[in-house]
Amino acid sequence: MLALHRPGATVPNASTNARGAAPVKLPDERYGLVFVFRVFDRVSYGLVMDVSRPVSAMDVVQNP
Repeated sequence: MLALHRPGATVPNASTNARGAAPVKLPDERYGLVFVFRVFDRVSYGLVMDVSRPVSAMDVVQNP
C-alpha cells in the first residue's frame, strides 16, 4: 500500500517585511492510495483506490 501525493506549489513570500525574500514551497498534498499487487523487474501493477482527484504523471508515491 502506497500513498499518492501531489507536489506542493512554490508561491511568492507574502510577508510584508520580507521584500525580495525567497519563495515558499508548500507541503505535498496527499490525495489517495494505491495498492501494488504485482511487481516485476521493469513494471509493477497497482490498483488505485480512494482518490479525491485524477492521478497524473510525476505524482509522488510514499509509504503512508
